[in-house]
Amino acid sequence: PRFAPALTGLAPGQPLLLLYWMHGARRDLLLQAPKHVDAPRGTFALRSPNRPNPVAAACVTLTGLDPERAVLEIDAIDCFDGTPLVDIKPWIRTVDSPPAPPVG
Repeated sequence: PRFAPALTGLAPGQPLLLLYWMHGARRDLLLQAPKHVDAPRGTFALRSPNRPNPVAAACVTLTGLDPERAVLEIDAIDCFDGTPLVDIKPWIRTVDSPPAPPVG
């Protein structure tokens, strides 16, 4: 609740970038072989939660907001209940979209 004023300006339907700490992830895997790739890859080439610094990011849509209780409702996220939320940032198309690939 002490952070409730920081939610001012957010509105349902708005995209958000959530940063969260994958506190249950392993931190010792530098090379991983997930089933969906053909060969082992370095941790930094994957979106695996297992990494030396398990900060995760998710782009979500804000579906509901109760500013008095400081509660956000979102469409979906790939973490467990109780995962520590590090920060909430507005997703801004002009800043957060990659540039278009060069033609040709």
